[in-house]
Amino acid sequence: MMSSILTQIIFLPLFMAIMLGVFRASLETLKIGAILSSLGTLILVLYLGYEFDPNGGMQFVINLPWIKNSGISYYLGLDYLSLVILLLITILMPPLYLYILKEDRKGYWYNMMLLQTGVSGAVLSLDLILFYLFWETMLLPIFIMIGKYGNGMHQYNSMKILLITILGSMSMLFSILYIGYMHFETTGIWSFALVDLMKIDFNAKTSIILAAGFLLAFAIKIPLVGFHTWMAPAYGSAPTPAVVIMSSIMAKLGIYGIWRFGFSLFDTTLIYYAKIIIAQALVGLLYYAIRAITEDNLRRMFAYSSGSHLSLIALGLFLTNEYAWSGTLYFIATHALASAGIFIMIGLTYKRFKTVNIKELGGIASKAPLFTFFFAFFALSIAGLPGTGGFVAELLIIIGAFKYNIWVGVFTALTMLSAMIYIFWMLQRTLFGTPNNETDFKDLDIKELLLLFPLMVLLLVTGIAPSLFISSFEPQLLSSLEAVLSATKGLQ
Repeated sequence: MMSSILTQIIFLPLFMAIMLGVFRASLETLKIGAILSSLGTLILVLYLGYEFDPNGGMQFVINLPWIKNSGISYYLGLDYLSLVILLLITILMPPLYLYILKEDRKGYWYNMMLLQTGVSGAVLSLDLILFYLFWETMLLPIFIMIGKYGNGMHQYNSMKILLITILGSMSMLFSILYIGYMHFETTGIWSFALVDLMKIDFNAKTSIILAAGFLLAFAIKIPLVGFHTWMAPAYGSAPTPAVVIMSSIMAKLGIYGIWRFGFSLFDTTLIYYAKIIIAQALVGLLYYAIRAITEDNLRRMFAYSSGSHLSLIALGLFLTNEYAWSGTLYFIATHALASAGIFIMIGLTYKRFKTVNIKELGGIASKAPLFTFFFAFFALSIAGLPGTGGFVAELLIIIGAFKYNIWVGVFTALTMLSAMIYIFWMLQRTLFGTPNNETDFKDLDIKELLLLFPLMVLLLVTGIAPSLFISSFEPQLLSSLEAVLSATKGLQ
């Protein structure tokens, strides 16, 4: 079982979707099948987490020839980095299915299952062509869900995200193919396995160009400032499950890509890009925060908030010290949980008011105390509420920033302050004050509490007892950091 468990995790949702489609399952059967596949993969991933060795390297590896003449293999493996993101996607899928339980459009359910397969495959692939295929698989369901089930200018925005993302994907594909060709030129053997490509000795100019191909794709996915024009319109138009996936998971895959492939293939070249991306991340921290302060649409406001915090995550990655890297990995997980919580709350707000414009809300606290509590909790978690995992993660990155440079530390610390400003101002206008809408606002029901409560508990546990989690990934993380610093003699 262990030799095929990664395959089962990737393809169980896709297999379920194909079977349900082939047999033209009824809507109720489709819902049950999707939920069972999400619970099945969650159980498998929790079992992986239990069996995972914190001091081991790449684990549960499977490497089979796929297209032998071209050196493409079905090569999968799991380490601390992929385990964190795999846990996130499998933890978030059951609550999302619970959120759309009344959704009667079958395409919604099929796309969600395909999306889970794409994300899981991308974080487990150790062959670059295989990674690229799963990377592209993620895009199709998001394109369909925004284009078909979104609102506002959803078709225009779905096409925009498609074209911009394809631009990044094409640049990454060019780099992948050229690196594979270089391996063939060097050894006489085609291979796209990461472990083989890491042995290639690039000259500086070639390395800078090839790294740029990867970084463009990852910068768009994060999105770093300058590559973000698709973000707010897409978040504003997409249905809630798609927003949650984009903010909580897909954006983190840009960070994952830099971590996995950037630091594996181009560790010394990142010296060239590190200062540029650190500066870009610092600008992003403040630019997105200012846009969040001036935004009246809740979805767009938290899109910019995500942009600010994702810039903080990217910054931590390029600071390359133990505090910043630990905080970055921890923030990937905790920000995903908080983002999922707040975007679900915004979705529930829209279901009740049919608007997410802050000026049209107000007075919710007097009508729905439970709703108010959860909304405020997830919003403040985004801002780094003490006692939640986000606070621990941000604190580690800020310490890492001060260790890198005192002025970088000062600018980084402004993230917490700016987030508190726009979050408290939004809460004051949305939850308190005079009601601006006569709609009868219902408090949370049992189903809604069931989908929100686990996210709240996880944010509290990660905030109160971080050592439970950090100790499980710290040995491998420090080993990876030591290897990078050894190769680059310190990125600073």
